Amino acid sequence: MEFNFKSNSPYSYMRYGNYKAKYKGKEQYLVPNIDGLLNIRDLYDMFSKMDSILVDLLNMGRICSEENDERTKFACAYFFVKQYGLLGFMVDTPINTDFMLMNEVTLKEDNFINNNCIMKTKDYFKLFFPFATADEMSYTVTNGKVVIKSTFYLQEMLQQASLNNQLIYSNFYCEKVDWIIEYAKKMYSIFKMIFDKQNNDVQEFNIENTVNKYYFSGVPYTINMYGQTPEISWQPNSLKQAIDLSFGFMICSEKNPLKICKHCGKVFYAKNPKAEYCSPQCRNQANVYKSREKNK
Repeated sequence: MEFNFKSNSPYSYMRYGNYKAKYKGKEQYLVPNIDGLLNIRDLYDMFSKMDSILVDLLNMGRICSEENDERTKFACAYFFVKQYGLLGFMVDTPINTDFMLMNEVTLKEDNFINNNCIMKTKDYFKLFFPFATADEMSYTVTNGKVVIKSTFYLQEMLQQASLNNQLIYSNFYCEKVDWIIEYAKKMYSIFKMIFDKQNNDVQEFNIENTVNKYYFSGVPYTINMYGQTPEISWQPNSLKQAIDLSFGFMICSEKNPLKICKHCGKVFYAKNPKAEYCSPQCRNQANVYKSREKNK
């Protein structure tokens, strides 16, 4: 990646080996698949994969903006989550970072979770753990500290982790497919508006309002000294927060490597700043079409 992102550890995010769909009423969720003897947990540095994460997220938004049927949405969300893990909406959406200590949680405006920006914390907790009984996953607040209670043996591995990680890395934690898709569609919409404007393919009507309205939360960081050079060590609380940060850096850069293929419309990461097509096949096909138009 061209941008010098640093994370607070080489294993800054966790994904399960597999996920499955579960329904709560008509709402479809993606939840870790723990049916096997032991579901593998993979730790990885999300910034080292941010190029592919952003490309896959934006293409998910592009596909689901064009084909909004349930099968397509699930296939796209499942592919993304299996590759990178759940987004961590639970810890990213609240305005107050210590929301678990409060009776109510205040959510960001225009969030993907709930139309109401204020919810009872107990209800908010259940929103992300709809398939867990009180014995399997619950919490208490004692002397100003949140204690996660779980009878499942895998949860014991997280007892020394931060509260955020105990929540979003839990084997009971899940997210609605629609949340993931709506987030991807919003990000793609913002990216396409900026890309089209920069390439003079669209008028300026409402672009500024749409882009300026979307809120990205601040990402905690520390400054570390390695030898003579200080470096920023980013410490996002979720995959979504890391994506928001990286997306902002990329689209605001004069050397933004994210582009839209002029032939197929796919979002791709361009190592060559002059690249207009995502692959040699698309470039060749576009040249064939141009040649046919000239012959006509």
